[in-house]
Amino acid sequence: MADINPFSMSGTQHSQHWPSLVSPDYWLNQGFLLMTGQPKSAWRWNPGTTLFSTQRGVLTGVVMYLTMVFGGQVIMKKVAKPIRMKRFTQLHNLSLTLISGFLLLAFLEQCLPAWRDKGFFFTICGAESWTQPMEVIYYLNYLTKWLEFVDTVLLVLKKKKLEFLHYYHHSLTMVLCFEELLGRVSV
Repeated sequence: MADINPFSMSGTQHSQHWPSLVSPDYWLNQGFLLMTGQPKSAWRWNPGTTLFSTQRGVLTGVVMYLTMVFGGQVIMKKVAKPIRMKRFTQLHNLSLTLISGFLLLAFLEQCLPAWRDKGFFFTICGAESWTQPMEVIYYLNYLTKWLEFVDTVLLVLKKKKLEFLHYYHHSLTMVLCFEELLGRVSV
């Protein structure tokens, strides 16, 4: 078996712009191969088929989220002490931090070469900047918005006061990410 140099760019996919060891694209592909047996390049967003890909599902998610926010606060008023889940909260926050950092690096790996070669406007606004590798990243980012609903659950259980901006941001950021995928809108 040939030795693989993790710092080499030879044998990389067209969407991989960094050496394998530090390439989010490489690691995403490895994850897809492990979980599905298919390369990441075979994945596509299919409205109505892909998980959480219908407007009805998104609307249901937002309604359930807001019900949990306001209903949870009413229920927690009847509970004597706040419910604190310190270890779970720490694990949740660490997971979101690592996932967000990874997705940031994945965005940068795809966007920086386009920015260098075609400019800022193309990278942010060009219809051609919507690529399959970016679609995967957009979808994973969208999925994290569902995971971030747990933040609010934890705050409700702790009996923390929730400001309008908090639940407005969480619910509509998820909708925005969904619409970005549905409309194939670049960064």
